[in-house]
Amino acid sequence: MPSSIIRKGDNAGIDSYSGFKEADRQPPTGLEGYFREGGFRRVFCARLALDFCVAWTAPDAASAGFETYVIEDASRAIGTDGSLARAQDDIMGAAGIRILSSAHTNRT
Repeated sequence: MPSSIIRKGDNAGIDSYSGFKEADRQPPTGLEGYFREGGFRRVFCARLALDFCVAWTAPDAASAGFETYVIEDASRAIGTDGSLARAQDDIMGAAGIRILSSAHTNRT
């Protein structure tokens, strides 16, 4: 599969958390097309910040039709004012995203 440059956060006036779409939900970053072209069916999300970037990327991956997982112990939350609980309960739980540990990633 050829390499690609995925751009996000090009607009200084808009926070950009998701790997798939800018925070204003336009435009797409190209990541979905890149994954589809490569035949990917699953997306595993991890890193910083679990309660922001991961929490925006995972639902976007799920809504694009990818089987989506968040690797919790390979991520770290910023954890301001209950942001981690909101991300886990409201965002990821509602989208049907599975939260697992790195010990389980080789079994899926």
